Amino acid sequence: MDIKKIKQVHLIGIGGIGISAIAKMMIELKKQVSGSDLLKNSLTQDLEKLGAKIFYEHNVKNLDKNCDLVIYSPAIENDNPELVLAKKLNIQCLSHFDFLGGLSKDYTTIAITGTHGKSTTTALVSMIMIKAGLDPTVFVGTKISKYNSNFILGKSKYLVVEADEYDYKMLKLFPDYIGFISLDKDHLDVYKNLKNIKDAFQKFVDKLKSKSNLIYNSDDINIRDLKLGKDSMPIGLTDNSDLYVENVSRNTKMQIFDLCLKNKKLCKIETSLPGAYNIYNILVACAIAIKLGIKPAIISQAIRDFRGLWRRFEFMGNWHKNLVFSDYAHHPTAVKSLLQGVRGFYQNRKITIVFQPHQEDRTEQLFDEFLNCFELADNIVLYPVYKVSGRRSAPKKNAYDLYKEIKKNYLKSNQDIYYTKDFKELKKILSKFKDNVVIITGAGNIDDFVRNLEYK
Repeated sequence: MDIKKIKQVHLIGIGGIGISAIAKMMIELKKQVSGSDLLKNSLTQDLEKLGAKIFYEHNVKNLDKNCDLVIYSPAIENDNPELVLAKKLNIQCLSHFDFLGGLSKDYTTIAITGTHGKSTTTALVSMIMIKAGLDPTVFVGTKISKYNSNFILGKSKYLVVEADEYDYKMLKLFPDYIGFISLDKDHLDVYKNLKNIKDAFQKFVDKLKSKSNLIYNSDDINIRDLKLGKDSMPIGLTDNSDLYVENVSRNTKMQIFDLCLKNKKLCKIETSLPGAYNIYNILVACAIAIKLGIKPAIISQAIRDFRGLWRRFEFMGNWHKNLVFSDYAHHPTAVKSLLQGVRGFYQNRKITIVFQPHQEDRTEQLFDEFLNCFELADNIVLYPVYKVSGRRSAPKKNAYDLYKEIKKNYLKSNQDIYYTKDFKELKKILSKFKDNVVIITGAGNIDDFVRNLEYK
């Protein structure tokens, strides 16, 4: 794929986080960019400001017959009229990860993979590399706060990309380095069971030319089941790993620890990211930086300066004397880790979590795990499942079933639980709380609610 020869690009599903990043790349490369989606959002509005022509419907009229390349979201069905016409006209058509896979062949590619933590770790690696002057091109599955963007165009040989495991997409990439953070049961609508997930990640790890460029979380029991190679680099919370931490301390809004490599202290790390789960993210990012020859002082400074991501423990403001945060956590492990991290920062405040389950199949297949993931919250508010286009729509269990089961069998004596059907009712429930830390989380449209509260 020779991007230099491409003059005009059309992107179907341009409002998605992955496709919008490719659209930004094309705009910055001075290509003519158009696209379509069913709904306007902050990503499409950003693209329109940058010069993209966007249609808010899927129609054959949207596609210019002189287009050189069509890129489409994984949510797009094969019978999409624009995609059908493009193929009929023999225009080159690539899925999101087909495009990234082709691109990865032209770079020294650093792929961040795992069930949880990919976006944060991808962003951390990118910020450290930028601080070190390595000038990478970056694709990340959220917006980096400093750039207000999910894409950064660099001028070097390096590409940093979030390697999504859904539907085996990461296998389309050609990585030179892999940062492997976690391996958990998820996307069971695709993988069916944990064994198949492990097999997919094994295939991805095996794509590395040299296992010495594999960094993995050695505290993760599922990752340890894979064949990782004796030259790979383990990270963890203890000195059983090559890269590890010592002297972890926490105060309000800060974690501090020593970064150690094989019994040698490298530097002190200070971060506003909460929880042990973010220490793992930081360790993977630090290990990659070390592999790239970046000095510890630069690593430490870049992490200290890191100001987070869109929808990743993102502080929104003060509302009704409550501190309100938005987060993307939508898997039971991620929700539990988030609450542990928040509790570490705010030991003397009550925590209220608003949770919108994401996608019916995940809610049903991980139902039992969801029952136990809210233990550290004082108040639990459940919102209806966010339905994903092209995925199941007739579940046996839903968010209300989750509410009933927790209330009946899992609620602690000091906890309260609520179920709400819409944003108006949700706002009414939350207005009862004062001096709480309110975490509004999920991968669906619940974020629209948090963005429209009036903060002080």
